[in-house]
Amino acid sequence: MTSKPRLNICITCTASTADAPSDPRDGKQLFDRMAALCADHDLPFDLHPAECLTNCKSGCSVALNGAGKWGYVYGNVDPDTMLDDLRDLATRYADSENGIVAWRERPETLRRNVIARIPPLD
Repeated sequence: MTSKPRLNICITCTASTADAPSDPRDGKQLFDRMAALCADHDLPFDLHPAECLTNCKSGCSVALNGAGKWGYVYGNVDPDTMLDDLRDLATRYADSENGIVAWRERPETLRRNVIARIPPLD
């Protein structure tokens, strides 16, 4: 079992700009592209596909969580333009003591995309 924080990417999401669900879904494309981007790096977080984050009105969604850390759900993540920023955010999250990444330290493209903040269990 891993103790690394996790970046969960919803693989069933459809982008908020899409007219109809894509095949594969935009969320699956986001996951696959992120997996390729992270493949050759030793990252402080694990990447995990999630079947559904129940955030369908907010386009492609991701969730960050870890032991003893605040959890976050982000929406409207663009699989074409936000990969590097998402990796940067997940790294900053993993490196934080309690999961809180200061607003100004978050990548600009994701600052306003927070859907929810969830308190840690411990």
